[in-house]
Amino acid sequence: MNMAQRWRCTYDPVYGRRVYPFVVAVVDFWEDYLKFEDGRYVIYGDAIHEGSGQDKNPVLTPGLLRNVLAVALDMSETLGLDADRRTKWRHMLDHLSDFTTQEKNGRTVFRYSEEGTDWWPDNTLGIQHIYPGGAIGLDSDPRLLEVARNTIDLMQRWLDGNGSNSFFPAAVRVGYDPNVILQKLAEYTEHTVPNGFQKDNPHGIENCSTVPNTINEMLCMGHGGVLRVFPVWPRKHDASFRGIRTWGAFLVSSSLQNGCVQYVRLHSERGRSCTLVNPWPGREVQLFRNGEAAERVHDERFLLPTSAGEEIVLKESQPRS
Repeated sequence: MNMAQRWRCTYDPVYGRRVYPFVVAVVDFWEDYLKFEDGRYVIYGDAIHEGSGQDKNPVLTPGLLRNVLAVALDMSETLGLDADRRTKWRHMLDHLSDFTTQEKNGRTVFRYSEEGTDWWPDNTLGIQHIYPGGAIGLDSDPRLLEVARNTIDLMQRWLDGNGSNSFFPAAVRVGYDPNVILQKLAEYTEHTVPNGFQKDNPHGIENCSTVPNTINEMLCMGHGGVLRVFPVWPRKHDASFRGIRTWGAFLVSSSLQNGCVQYVRLHSERGRSCTLVNPWPGREVQLFRNGEAAERVHDERFLLPTSAGEEIVLKESQPRS
């Protein structure tokens, strides 16, 4: 997961070539381990939790597999390696088993495995296919997003010994109520010491990312290569950020005042195209490239070509009075 995130946020070819053999080795294992049955790839004998037994299609593994297969394809194409293997990898990615659901307390939620463990009373493995797995986001099927939010509701693992670091950003990724997220995050910080460690937690540094990672995702989300600013943030709260690194090797800055986005600034490190959800829905947007007025765009989202080192500023063409 860390290799995938660093690759997608930097597209550094030197780093990519260094870690690519490991990524391919992971895919090699799963090419041998997965069973193709009735048009889908099935996972047997994979425990969702320590001691949970021989589960079938535990919910976390297909999420992690979607990630590693997608990043292997991305690296292969970007670095020009192993073109002959991409057809197989795409077939695996397109035919992984779906996430299993169940009815619990009158709502549809994820089942922890297709056969075997159905639920677990602690930890956050039941949502880690969302984060850090990255298999579900705001562009996912609305029904899948509803199941994800229901699962967050039922689990309520905001203060977890070693899972808060995934639970909070998973809630952000599926568009959970931002007011609740911030309230729970404030309560979470009451159980930490000044350096971010949780009180009375023997697990060490693993939760030090919880607060900054959650806030960053609420302010600026690049999941799936689609950039959103303030995607899961209460519009009544003014906020600003500078230089958040996102997928595509972009450094992003923006400001929200009185419920309106003031601007979006992109610094492109690698010259990749950027898909941006319009921060001013239904309005025309003026682009400035390296300080000079450039094109205007008007759509729900737009694809922006960039050059390496270019700085692009976007503003609403005719700001509201």
